[in-house]
Amino acid sequence: MKINYEYYSSNSISKGLVQEVSVSAKFQRHKPKLGYGGCLLMAAAALSAHSANAAEPEKKLVLEEIVVTAQKREESAMDTPLSLTALNSQSMEDRQVDSLEDINLVAPGVRSGMTNGVNRLFIRGIGLQSFASGSDASAGFYVDGVFVGRPSFQITSFFDVDRLEVVRGPQGTLYGRNATAGAVNLLTQRPTEEFSGYVDITAGNYKLLSTTGAVSGPLNTEGSVRGRLAFNTLNRDGYGTDLAQNHPVNDANQRSFRGTLEFFPSDDLDVTLIAEHHLENDNNYYTMSFGAYPGYTLEGVSDTGDIPAGIEESNSFDAATDLRGNTNTREASALTALVNYDINDMFSFSSITGWRKGSRVNDTNSDNTSAGLINTYYHEDNEQFSQEFQLNYEAADLSVVAGLYYYEEDITNYVLVPFVQFDEPGEPPVEYIQDGTMDISAIAAFTQATYSVTDKFRATLGLRYSRETREHVGQFTGLFVPVYNTDADKTWSSVTPKVGFEYDVTPDTLLYASWTEGFKSGTYNVGQNNSSESNPDGVVNPEEVQAYEVGFKSRLMDGRVELSGAGFWYDYTDLQVNKIIGIATLTVNAGEAENKGIELATRAQLTERIALDANLTWIDATFTDFSSTNPLFPDEGEQDLTGNQLPGAPEYAAGIGLSYTVPMDSGALVTARLDASYSDNIYFSEFNDKAISQESVTKINTLVRYESAGGDYSVTLWGKNITDEYIASNITLGVGLSGFPRYGAVEPPRTFGVTLGMKF
Repeated sequence: MKINYEYYSSNSISKGLVQEVSVSAKFQRHKPKLGYGGCLLMAAAALSAHSANAAEPEKKLVLEEIVVTAQKREESAMDTPLSLTALNSQSMEDRQVDSLEDINLVAPGVRSGMTNGVNRLFIRGIGLQSFASGSDASAGFYVDGVFVGRPSFQITSFFDVDRLEVVRGPQGTLYGRNATAGAVNLLTQRPTEEFSGYVDITAGNYKLLSTTGAVSGPLNTEGSVRGRLAFNTLNRDGYGTDLAQNHPVNDANQRSFRGTLEFFPSDDLDVTLIAEHHLENDNNYYTMSFGAYPGYTLEGVSDTGDIPAGIEESNSFDAATDLRGNTNTREASALTALVNYDINDMFSFSSITGWRKGSRVNDTNSDNTSAGLINTYYHEDNEQFSQEFQLNYEAADLSVVAGLYYYEEDITNYVLVPFVQFDEPGEPPVEYIQDGTMDISAIAAFTQATYSVTDKFRATLGLRYSRETREHVGQFTGLFVPVYNTDADKTWSSVTPKVGFEYDVTPDTLLYASWTEGFKSGTYNVGQNNSSESNPDGVVNPEEVQAYEVGFKSRLMDGRVELSGAGFWYDYTDLQVNKIIGIATLTVNAGEAENKGIELATRAQLTERIALDANLTWIDATFTDFSSTNPLFPDEGEQDLTGNQLPGAPEYAAGIGLSYTVPMDSGALVTARLDASYSDNIYFSEFNDKAISQESVTKINTLVRYESAGGDYSVTLWGKNITDEYIASNITLGVGLSGFPRYGAVEPPRTFGVTLGMKF
């Protein structure tokens, strides 16, 4: 079953037309609870549709309503008492959100970047600190309702997307484990009722050539069976060159495919089956050199010869290693089954079944020289299965969602670091090896109810019980030490409640407040030796958070402007962060941390031609109880880091987007858009070391699009990072054995190109 909404977009306003968007129910298919403001907005849109020719221009300027499923029921984004950013496919196209990294431009307080092929997502300063196998993200990532366990495989589904939702703040009740920072929902496109399709072909600098497209429509005469085939290809030369090996650095060779079947056996039942496959084989996710830590010299730079031994200068996309291509190989497959059944007018049932399997091999260099002193070879495999059942109840004054959840995952991890500088002729090689497996099994039961105490006041109560077991079997071989057995297992359980209140100040203004608890599972560093006198099993304890939030959402100027804001305060216990111990970087518990901040966001249809969106975030995220030994100054012992800024958390961040649409006499449209994002200084070390940080930076994207009168084709000239800023998404300090190198991941340089889009 589909729910159709009529809306005015900026393009349709310029054309004098009304467009229609169909939103497929993903979690619950009863009618959305839009609230008074949403009902008035929908009524206004419907009346305008019947009198489009007679209406005054200013009355047409109504912002598009976006329906979300952030609370596992369909409702208007502006009537959802959560801090969230929701983008549909058109919004993503306009803002050039082609990957999760681009979300930095449009979502307040959200950052995403790849390190060693691992997605490191931060929401309000909380995110994945470690990229070691077995470490979980602090933000739950879902594709079509299925939780994706490994951060290495969270970006493989980012094509032919229908909607992207980013929910900020702990979501312990509805999302459960590993959502202490928030949750991301990626919803893919569904088959259409009529035959349709599209192809987008993009060419750009660095010999970029990519294609994305889909074919969709009914598969029988009744339309009760529908199908969709989607694909995505990406080929690109490297942003730099490995000067020692003469092959590209950070090039791309990717292929993705997705098939979707949707069945409608009756008006009350629909079943969706989704199959997906993704391949990569290139030199992507290379680590870049930021040189040795000031005052030190990379061990490999003493080599002489025609080939540069090291890349000491900053702001370089080149590298010098002894890594042979291809250094990145990745394969991922997924199967998803969604069942939605309307039992009656009040009850509906949903089932979400997911299976995913992935394998990645990444070769990286940490010493930034062609001597190959600290090469690291990662090989990670995982297979996961999940099942969720939901029962939804919707009455005039009460909405309830209840569910059961099961999850299991098997992880295999092998990491090899050859220490060639210590090899002796005739002797076995000196190697650092992590070799282990981890089995995860988790169960949960949850419920959340919202009751309308009065016409304007609503209260929400939620509760989730989670239980998780991790079994770790492995061996660790260190530098000059024998094999060490790392076998261990542990079970954790948690109860995470939520209490929330909503109040309609006016039909178009909502106030809300909430108290929630979040739970991120405990874990082990797979194949690593975490043991100590105080922690003989090497266990990383669960991360827990209590969060308080107040916020507002308001529609102004007859629906032409939306304004939202939130203030929040978090109290973290056993925050999971990175810590260098000896020659290894391990995930450990950081004691306690406090996170508070303010977010503001707006979008507006200023005139028939001009649209604006903007956001501003202030975050004060600091340790309140944490001590660690700086490997640069081991003689100083443990330092008290209380008051230090959390790694990955800029104090200020802002974004602004402005578009201008010109209607042509032929009915065609020309649209120009400019997007800019600002990020304050970001520390990548818990010691708040300026040498391991990214200075404040502003990134600018732009595009100009021509769209034909019937929308059959379009031509877009685009540019990203047009001022060519060198932006680090992460910097890691290497070990002293190679001279304390600084290495990490950087965002792409200036890119530009043209996209030809065709629809049929």
